[in-house]
Amino acid sequence: MKEILIMCAMEKESKTIAQELKLEKVTETIFRKNNISLLISGIGKQKTAINLTKYLCENIKPDLIVNIGYAGSTDIKIGTWVNITKSYNYEWNIPGEEKYSFLDYGNQELELTKNTEIQKVECYSAESFVTKTDLTGHLAFDMELHSVAVIGDMFKIPVMSLKKISDNLSLEDYYDNTENNENVFELNSSLELLNLQLIKYK
Repeated sequence: MKEILIMCAMEKESKTIAQELKLEKVTETIFRKNNISLLISGIGKQKTAINLTKYLCENIKPDLIVNIGYAGSTDIKIGTWVNITKSYNYEWNIPGEEKYSFLDYGNQELELTKNTEIQKVECYSAESFVTKTDLTGHLAFDMELHSVAVIGDMFKIPVMSLKKISDNLSLEDYYDNTENNENVFELNSSLELLNLQLIKYK
């Protein structure tokens, strides 16, 4: 069997996924059963880069990294699952450089699910919660994916990302929906969307 690494930023994102897959606790941030592992990376690009790199240096190298979690959006309906096509570094803004960079290493496209019904969108990873933007179109915003994509590219590991829209760039709505709105806070339904894709890697 090939190795699958699922990544979530927070314990509340990972809890139902770990339960659904019957993963066993290895450390405070790592869960595993058979060929599937789950890593809680922590919030933000820096923690994600450090903890993912540490994991890859100390554990079996996965054949696929799947990033699952919440994301804000400019206008996508709250509770909607989206499949990320490209990851951008939202704060990258240096004169003479492309304002929002794609991968800093190589030009790796993110893996897409075989599910044709799920909406495919681009994601911008910020250092803090995004509540306003000058970008337009159907977009997602998070705080971790760009680091996952860059590290995956460096280690030559395909990366896939499924995000559930938790808010339309509102911090108040994010907290309310991820705590009280069952259609938003549960993330184990992502496993149904991934089913055919994960079979490919077994």
